[in-house]
Amino acid sequence: MIYFLFPVYNEKDNLSRLLAGIRQVMAGKSYRMVAINDGSTDGSLELLDELRQDDLTIIGSVINMNVGAVFSAGIAEVLRTAQEDDVVVIMESDQTSELDLVLPMIEKIRKEAQDIIIASRYLPGGKYENFPLSRLVFSHCANRLMRAFFPIGDVQDYTIFFRAYRAGILRQAASYFGLFGLIQSKGFVANAELLVKLSFFTDKITEVPFMYNYGKKKGASKIRILSTVNEYFVLINYLKRIFAKRARLEKPVVKGGL
Repeated sequence: MIYFLFPVYNEKDNLSRLLAGIRQVMAGKSYRMVAINDGSTDGSLELLDELRQDDLTIIGSVINMNVGAVFSAGIAEVLRTAQEDDVVVIMESDQTSELDLVLPMIEKIRKEAQDIIIASRYLPGGKYENFPLSRLVFSHCANRLMRAFFPIGDVQDYTIFFRAYRAGILRQAASYFGLFGLIQSKGFVANAELLVKLSFFTDKITEVPFMYNYGKKKGASKIRILSTVNEYFVLINYLKRIFAKRARLEKPVVKGGL
């Protein structure tokens, strides 16, 4: 089974094409979509109800919460029924996640025994298009910062939404941190937090080139750069404490002595 998770906050202009695109790509395959409504006020929830078929589950909140809560709710919903080798694709609702990459990402998990596939803007062949300069500079700086503090193999893109996960690795991490301790961040740094925490349990993480075309997006960006900068520094301090606690727990106990 392939699960698609996507947060929905005022995405009415994008949802019809998103659902139609997933249905076209996955025609004849076993899949389920989970839309997590985050207190949309633009009619997104009503449109989802209109577009609902047996392949779509709608969950979420009446009021707007935060990115971390949305991720946690979606992962919890999937892990209720997912088998260990099922694949969970987390993507954005605004049409910027490239559907042509979905099947290759799934194949890399299934045929190459990978646990996490990242759609990377920083590999050769990946890039940004039509991206606001301020966001571009911020993204480069945030990714360099995360790589400096928490290097994960050859991973370069820590901040992208668009990834595929083996369900078993999500379950393993959720068992360790607690399902709702897996993501503590409230904002868009939740992407980086999830990746770093999952790296505790696997080194089977790789990337595929991704061309992020911001021009496909309809509607205003939800990210606030200044508050997100602060969240990254909070996240780094939090993850450093988690690493330290984990190191203490795993430190071998020497019994006996002279």
